[in-house]
Amino acid sequence: MTDPAIELTGIVKRYGAHAALDGVSLSVAKGEFTALVGGSGSGKTTLLKTINRLVSPDAGEVRVLGANVRTSEPHSLRRKIGYVFQEVGLFPHLTVAENIAITPKLLGWDKSRIEPRIANLLGLVDLPLSVATRAPSELSGGQRQRVGVARALAAEPALMLMDEPFGALDPLTRDALGSDYRALHERLGLTTVMVTHDMAEAVLLADRIVVLKDGRIVADGAPADLLANTTDPDVRALLEAPKRQAERLSAKLAGVS
Repeated sequence: MTDPAIELTGIVKRYGAHAALDGVSLSVAKGEFTALVGGSGSGKTTLLKTINRLVSPDAGEVRVLGANVRTSEPHSLRRKIGYVFQEVGLFPHLTVAENIAITPKLLGWDKSRIEPRIANLLGLVDLPLSVATRAPSELSGGQRQRVGVARALAAEPALMLMDEPFGALDPLTRDALGSDYRALHERLGLTTVMVTHDMAEAVLLADRIVVLKDGRIVADGAPADLLANTTDPDVRALLEAPKRQAERLSAKLAGVS
């Protein structure tokens, strides 16, 4: 068995008297697509941020690609990990190409290596090369999010962290970008951990779903296995949400016809 890409052991994070994470242990295999789900305040984003040391736990150990993140230099660690979040965070005063090139430049890549990498990445995220010279403000929300994915992939990371990456997009764009990212995950052999509130998105995209509640993992497994085996009523209600939505939609459409 190969070493896991991510290993969290006994992670505790408190904000005052509140335990955002309460003894969480989680191992993510290389090449796996894992979705973190749960209600607001369950600890999903806090857990995600411990992986790239945006949040430092009060107790426990986080290892990424074999290295203890507590003893890793934060900037060096983060340059090895792609990070995509809902707000995208593109620099408005830089062109699309300049945004994508930020991490490669910090790593000292030559211009002769950066330029073809930008072109390759724009193709990977299904954007024309012509957007390279445009400002982020000239792009649609979906295009900006694709640039965010390209920027996260720029330095060829093996690991991608995604925090509600498609949440601000309209349903059609969200579905298309989610499917495109899943294809990229497989094509590039990435390890992906994604926070999402959308259970349908988690079921469709992820190999594995980890359910958090009150800072603890209450369910963990492949979507079908979780639905078949869970005895926790809250977990079952969460997993069955897409089915209930589909049934309501079907009934509504039948009434219209």
